[in-house]
Amino acid sequence: MKEYFNCLHYNLAKIFFNCYQSKLIRLSLAVLYFTFFINCNQVNAQIKRIVAIGSSSTAGSGATSKDSCWVSLLNNYYKCRLNIIDSAYNLGVPGISNYDAMPTGYIPPSSRPYPDAVHNVSRAVSILSNLSNPANGVVIVNFPTNGYITYSIAEIMSSLQTIYDSVTLRGNRCYISTTQPRCDGSYNTSASKKKLAEIKDSIINRFNKYALNFWDGMFDPADTTILAKYSCGDLIHFNNAGHMVLFERVIAKNIFDLPVWYSKAMGNLEYLSTWGSNNDGSGTNPSSFTTDNQLFNIVNNPSPVIAGNWILSGKNTQLIIGDGITPVHLIIPANVKVSIAGSITGSCY
Repeated sequence: MKEYFNCLHYNLAKIFFNCYQSKLIRLSLAVLYFTFFINCNQVNAQIKRIVAIGSSSTAGSGATSKDSCWVSLLNNYYKCRLNIIDSAYNLGVPGISNYDAMPTGYIPPSSRPYPDAVHNVSRAVSILSNLSNPANGVVIVNFPTNGYITYSIAEIMSSLQTIYDSVTLRGNRCYISTTQPRCDGSYNTSASKKKLAEIKDSIINRFNKYALNFWDGMFDPADTTILAKYSCGDLIHFNNAGHMVLFERVIAKNIFDLPVWYSKAMGNLEYLSTWGSNNDGSGTNPSSFTTDNQLFNIVNNPSPVIAGNWILSGKNTQLIIGDGITPVHLIIPANVKVSIAGSITGSCY
């Protein structure tokens, strides 16, 4: 199935999307007599972009492949699944610290690293500089632990604030991740663990809605080591499952403030009451199918129903079928018209 459609008309009676973790999308079509209209001339009218800066966790350490890194998962989600970004750029470098990410020209205190002009915040905002709407550019900052035993909490917070301000000054969005559990070498002391937890709290308190909590729920309360199910075994980095959690937490932040809706376990898809703002379909219902840039996720029901005409006329509307794990069988009666001024995709990641 092609990524873009150019005002295609399909005579379809039955659509089966089976999305498996093998990343295959299987599409079966039976031709009958209704019109399924997809207008994609408006897709990507305002492209969005993500840049991640950070150390080894950003670069993908602990994951078994590049595709399993949380930044790559973001790229696949927003680019391949939702089709709203051109890319998620990964500037992560193992071993660097928050000082390496400071703006080009910054003079650090004695014994602190100078900015890395290839991987710092200045480089990140330059990647976003040609966006027509600066708010469509997001920088994610992920420096979990490097140097934090030596650096004071005050200087850590000051540097993160400088990085944040360097992004938002240009109208871009910026999200700062918290610390992550770590227990190798000198980090395996009560004082070090306590300090990392305090830095986590400071980041959440300082950046509030723009903080990404990569700490809570990731460690064993008994000794603050990484939970076994998330550990790659080096006491520092998360495994594939851990990277997946980081990805899910970024998604949960809705970093582009998109109007995202999920279908309930029951109800016709053409009814507004069938859709909700929470993952299970509960929460606030959409006010209409005509608002621009809405994302409708068909989930929670393996055999959803459409019984009447369904017109999604908002520009850049995204209809996403499935969650990439459970197959969804969508059956549309022959006398029903479904019109989408956007795109339709099977969800596989």
